[in-house]
Amino acid sequence: MFDVAVVKYEEPMKSLRKAVDLAGGLDRFSADSKVVIKPNLVIWHEGVNFPKYAVLTTSRLIEDMVKLLVEQGARDISIVEGSVHLEKKPRHSIVELAAKGLGYDVLKKRYGVKVIDALRGSFTKVTIDDVTLNVNKDILEADYVVDMPVLKTHSQCMVSLGIKNLKGVINLSLIHI
Repeated sequence: MFDVAVVKYEEPMKSLRKAVDLAGGLDRFSADSKVVIKPNLVIWHEGVNFPKYAVLTTSRLIEDMVKLLVEQGARDISIVEGSVHLEKKPRHSIVELAAKGLGYDVLKKRYGVKVIDALRGSFTKVTIDDVTLNVNKDILEADYVVDMPVLKTHSQCMVSLGIKNLKGVINLSLIHI
């Protein structure tokens, strides 16, 4: 089992560092570690001003996590997300639009972070008991996954946390139960 920490966000970097330390730290990470950060981006509306706090994992937290990983020597860092599509065949990747709107291009330039749309990538079938899921390969091939959900209520469950956040790396159109 993994340790979990909940810390009130009060100050950039300091609050996240405290949460990471309480959850066991990042000592296991090395320069050779392939690390995936899984934010909670849910959906993005281009040009629409909507509240991002308590809806999306903020850019501040993502950048602070990247900084913590870089401090540990990690060089292969990706942000992997699969967001809700409002259209059957969208012209643009919602993840790419969100990444642009959230300023992830700065993370690419400063730290070499890759942004990957999980739903446009390759999938591997994973079967547990009688359930088969198609899971994004980038997540499965990572040495470490840093799951950064947003604590919120949700129509599908009483509270939305880390397990539900991973729904964004599953191809839901290919589930076999």
